[in-house]
Amino acid sequence: MKPSKWLPGLLMPILFLLFILLLQLLPGFLIQMARAQSVPATGQSLAVGQPVPDVHLEELINYSAPTARLSDFKGKLLILDFWATWCGTCKAAMPKLDAIQREFEGQVQVLLVNSGSNKDTEEKVKAYFERWRHPDGRCYALPSVVNDTILGNLFPHRLIPHVAWIGPDGTLLATTGTDQVTPENVRQMLARERPALPQKKDIDVSRPLFTMEELPAGNMLRYSILLKGKVSGLPSGNRIRQQGDTVNGAALTNTPLLTMYRIVQRALYPELGAKGLRVEVSDSAALYPELSPLSDTDWKARHFYSYDLVVPSHQADSLFHYMLGDLNTFSGYYATLEQRRMDCLVLVRKGKALPASQGGAPTNQLFREKQPFLRNMPLSALVSRLNNHSGITLQVVDGTGYNGLVDIELSEGVGDLPALRRELQRQGLDLRQARRRVPVFVIREKPGVPQQAKR
Repeated sequence: MKPSKWLPGLLMPILFLLFILLLQLLPGFLIQMARAQSVPATGQSLAVGQPVPDVHLEELINYSAPTARLSDFKGKLLILDFWATWCGTCKAAMPKLDAIQREFEGQVQVLLVNSGSNKDTEEKVKAYFERWRHPDGRCYALPSVVNDTILGNLFPHRLIPHVAWIGPDGTLLATTGTDQVTPENVRQMLARERPALPQKKDIDVSRPLFTMEELPAGNMLRYSILLKGKVSGLPSGNRIRQQGDTVNGAALTNTPLLTMYRIVQRALYPELGAKGLRVEVSDSAALYPELSPLSDTDWKARHFYSYDLVVPSHQADSLFHYMLGDLNTFSGYYATLEQRRMDCLVLVRKGKALPASQGGAPTNQLFREKQPFLRNMPLSALVSRLNNHSGITLQVVDGTGYNGLVDIELSEGVGDLPALRRELQRQGLDLRQARRRVPVFVIREKPGVPQQAKR
């Protein structure tokens, strides 16, 4: 089965973004695309051990007074957490930060800092705390600075959440992510034991990872790097790299390996959808965090991956082939397209006439709940949609032999199989159950790779 060729190279940016959107709809896709969010970086950071200036905090909410000074918290361990209302990881960290504030009341002060550059107004922040509460309805006992313009300059960063630890004596102890804000680390800080915390240094993801500014990127023919384990200072997400209008690279950072393979599958074999993926490994916990006994933080530390690839623009069509080759060669796993005999639904012609395209811009609106439609697109787009819908239990394959473009109108969604069949029959198509050999994308552990090397 050859990869689909119906999208021209200039549409690759759209294609890649569609892959990411599709992945967010998958049940196994647990990672939020905003694990670490980009914010502007300004100023020079204070060095660890330097005294922090006595900043006047002019706009405070959830605090006993509308203003304060950093010196008001002297004698306590002060944890500044830079955040925004739109940051998913910031939201996920709230219960933990609130629990630490309550456990170490009188010794620790957690102070949230919302920058004016985040475009969060005071009203929006207040509404956020009204909406997001403990399961029992209690508010989070966390004060927050809003519209900050000073602290962000003292502790510059590109990604949030970003945490600055300020000691009881007013000196900077560390800058980290929220993963390091744990009761044990807090106890060690209070005992002046100074735990060995990894210092957060935000990495510029706009250029190939871990390369210098002096690198003549325009002369680079090929670049790739694959890292295992969470990298502090990198966001969890995906970005494309372009040379002019051509997508010739992709960076996937702090991402589960399974997500990387899913992106490759959707690029090379989009019609297979979620149903066309099989994971056949002995250690499922290394790919699925929900199956692992490790904590969320420990699982990410061990099983996140970061990958960056740039190829010559004239080889851009092979970008995902190269990506698959790198993952298969170096990750300890191996994925390949295979044929399996199984029950499936076959898309067939019902009569000679098909809803041939009337032209116009290619448009895929099959994800709409009401009146989904397809304009000037191949039937593989319909097959892909059905293979990504949980209401269709069997894998769908195209048995029409038709390679042209079509226009398809559906008055209802695609999850109700009897209703869907009636709609398709009206337009010269049908779905019929059969048992036949169908293509599946299978991920296995790579033979000969020791288990400990993969864990």
